[in-house]
Parts: sequence; C-alpha cells; structure tokens
Amino acid sequence: NAEYMGYQRRVFFFFFFFFFWSTFFGGMSAPRILNFINNQDVAPAAGAVTFQHRNPANQSEVVYELGFSSLADVDAAIAAARTAFDAGVWSNMATKDRNAILSRACNLIRERAPAIAAALCAETGRVMPLCGLEVPQITESLEYNMALALTTNGECNTTWNPAQTTLILNEPVGVVGCIIPWNYPIMLLGQKIAPALCAGCTVVAKPSEFTASTAIMIAHCFRDAGLPAGVLNMVFGGGPEVGGRISSSMHIDMVSFTGSTATAKLVMQSAAQSNMKKVALEAGGKSANIIMPDANIDAVVGNPFFLLSCALLHSGQVCAVGSRLFVHESIKDEFFAKLTQAFRNFHVLTHPASGEGFPFCTGAITFRGQFDKIMELIESGKSQGATLACGGERLVADGKDQGLFVAPTIFTNVTPEMRIYKEEIFGPVMCCSSYKDIDEAVRLANATEFGLAAMIWGTDVGQALNVAKRLQAGFVAINGFGAPGPHQPFGGYKQSGLGRENGRVGFMEYFETKTISF
Repeated sequence: NAEYMGYQRRVFFFFFFFFFWSTFFGGMSAPRILNFINNQDVAPAAGAVTFQHRNPANQSEVVYELGFSSLADVDAAIAAARTAFDAGVWSNMATKDRNAILSRACNLIRERAPAIAAALCAETGRVMPLCGLEVPQITESLEYNMALALTTNGECNTTWNPAQTTLILNEPVGVVGCIIPWNYPIMLLGQKIAPALCAGCTVVAKPSEFTASTAIMIAHCFRDAGLPAGVLNMVFGGGPEVGGRISSSMHIDMVSFTGSTATAKLVMQSAAQSNMKKVALEAGGKSANIIMPDANIDAVVGNPFFLLSCALLHSGQVCAVGSRLFVHESIKDEFFAKLTQAFRNFHVLTHPASGEGFPFCTGAITFRGQFDKIMELIESGKSQGATLACGGERLVADGKDQGLFVAPTIFTNVTPEMRIYKEEIFGPVMCCSSYKDIDEAVRLANATEFGLAAMIWGTDVGQALNVAKRLQAGFVAINGFGAPGPHQPFGGYKQSGLGRENGRVGFMEYFETKTISF
C-alpha cells in the first residue's frame, strides 16, 4: 500500500545517505557510540579499549567505534538506576502517566524507523526487508505491555477467614539488568525493557557491542519522549566484564539475559553468589524440524517460512531455527533432493541493503568470530563423516572476500554423535536425518540438552498437534515459522533457559508478590 511504499522510500533514502557518506568520506572517523547514563551520552573512563565494528558485508568499512566500559562506568549506570527506582520517580508514577511517556517513545521510534532500519542493516549484515520488519517489534512489545500494566491488579481476599483481610500486591521487582544479544537486537531489547518499564522498574541494559548504533538510537527515543533520568541506562563492552558486573551487582534486583547456555549458567551463578537476584534466562537452542509422513513435499519446500526455519533466516543466526531436520524414511530421498535444490536457489545477498528476492534471500554473518565458528563446525561435519549435499563454503562479493558470507549448507546422513548434530551452529547449516515412525521422530527430537523450539509440517493438523504435545520444547510451530508475537510466551525447556518472555506470564516476571494481612 501507499504507506508501506513511503516507508520503503524513506529506508532507501537513509541507507543511500549512509552508503554515500561511507564511500566518499571513508577517510573520516567513524561515528563513536557512548554510554547512556542518566539520559546523557557519557564517554567511558579514560583508557577505555576502543572497539571498531566492521560492516559484515564489507569488512574494510568501519560502521562505528565505541569505548568499552570500565567497571566504574557500569557502577555509575547501576547507581543511576538504583537512585531513580528508590526515589520513586518512575515506580510511583501513575500507570497512565508512565504509559503516556512510553506512547511518545513509540511514536518517536516509528518516526525514526527508516534510519534505525538502515543502521541495523549496516551493523548486522541482515537483508533490509527483515530490518524494516524488526523495528516495529519493540513498539508492539511496549504497547502490549502498556495494556497489561493497566489490567494487572492485586487481590483482596476474605474468603478463607471472614475476620481477616488479605491484600495481595504486585510490586515492581526493582532495578533490572538486561543483557541483549546481537542477532535480533531491537526485538530482544523490546522483550526485556518493555515489560520492565511498564512494570515500574528501572533498567541497566547491556546491548551487544556488535549492535550498539541501533541501541543508542532507541535510547534517545525514550529520552526525547520524556523518560525521567536514570530510568533507562545503557553500557557497552565485553560480556565477562560488563555483563559479569551486572550479574554480580548487589544493587541490581533481577537480570534478564538472552544468549548462549554457557553464559546463562555464568549469569545464574553470579546472581546466586551475590544477592540471590531473580533471573530470567533465554539460552541456546538446537531445534527439531519434523516433516510428517503425509507432508506435501512441494508445498513444504516451496514455502518461504519453511526455508527460513531451515537455518536460512538471518543466515541461521536465530536461536529458534529448526536446524535438525527429521524426514520420514518413505519420502526422505525426494524431500532431501528438492530441499537441496531450494538451498542452491536461495539468494545470499552480498549487498544486503537491496533486499532482492525477499523472502527467498539472506545476508551476512554479523561478525568475524561467529563466521569462523560456523566454518569450523562445517569442517567438523565433513571430518566426522556427514555427507555435504550443498554449500559449505565462503561466498565472495565482486571477486573479493571482504564480506562474511556463508553458502546455505545441507548435511545429510548426520548422526547424533556428530558435533553439527549436537551444537548450536548459529549459521546457515541444516543437519538432515530420517525416522521410521512418529515415536522415533519424537525421541530424536527430544534427544538434546536444549528445548527452545520445534517445527512440524504435515497435512493432518490433529496428528501434528499430538506430536507437538510430546515435544520437550517451549515453543512449537505447526506449518509455520516466525518470531513470536508479544502475546505469545517464549522460552525453553531444559538447558534453553528459565522463565518466559512475552505474554502476561512474561510481564509478571518483573514483579514481586507481597501479601498483607490484617
């Protein structure tokens, strides 16, 4: 429609401006991202390590610089959040007044969405249409949680003992540390700070150093909307130092974390050993993608949502992708052949801003360390005996290897002892196996330390629903795939995390329950 086309034109303008500037003024200094404390952009302490984030699609280009925060910088952000919470400037404000400020922030994010999407494309290497789709997800989270804040009531109970009145109150948990990864930085920032702010908490956020430019743009929207100083703070730096300080601080009441299982365990340990703070953890995944015996092969393989679920969305840098594919043995040969052809036809855009061929396209790997990990795991698949059906190599752009691009990759004959079967690759790599009957499919799907998500594809929805109920996964999609909406609780079983984000259950993570009896 006209509104969407207008939005696309604004995105193009902002990205064109960014490209023009970086091309013709490349010798000038890259933008420098500062911490955000007490509504001010604050430089880190003297002597801070300077980090340069390079464009994933062109590693010769520096997107921005930032100075890594010292422990003193992190402590200053925590102190600002603690002071704001204890003073009640946000927690004691009427819900309708908090919502008015947050509504203004939503409007500012929408106004600045084209610039934010262009920055997201540059810092992540993701294709532009996906960047444009992610920005509204933070406003959706805010508006959903604003509505919950108006309808989350306490209780007054006299039924147990008529001579006694019991009040049950929901009170904001306090200062919340939010540790956000780089793969979906705006959506995941929203899933944490939206319920925290709507509950009346104050926040110290640690966005990834790889997605700092969009994070600071979002912070400025809140500041310009009138959010009181100290309510939202951001610090940037390495995970062990900055994230570790947040997790172990005696002045933070809760940590909400998204990232790897190994890091989630460290966060949990630090939280317990300090002040036994509350934690909400969304950790790793190695999700199953089950093709039922009655599946329409052409319909499934031709479905862009299926292909995206096969570790092609954002080049597989998504915790919930179904990178372990299980196909019934009666259709496996035809299915694997057609899937392999679909992977070969899937576009890897070495110029992600074009969005050409969307949704049958993907972009770059966000940073060198992740790229190297993917290539190392691909080599392990080869050496451990899996059959490489397609891909497995680095792609070059314009005859140069300056971009971090990995060809969509399929391994068949993958067995449970192989690393590519067990480990979260976080890249465009699909591991394919077959099964004899539904019981074996369920057993294989559940035979993992993770339990984040699963996908099921078939024509008999009733049978698929029965399978879904047997899977040890927090989020199961039948004949579809996509980011959960703000109303859909999301989180994992087993070592994929603790607690849930989204929905009323996710909102209530940011409260303490108080009982008053008189």
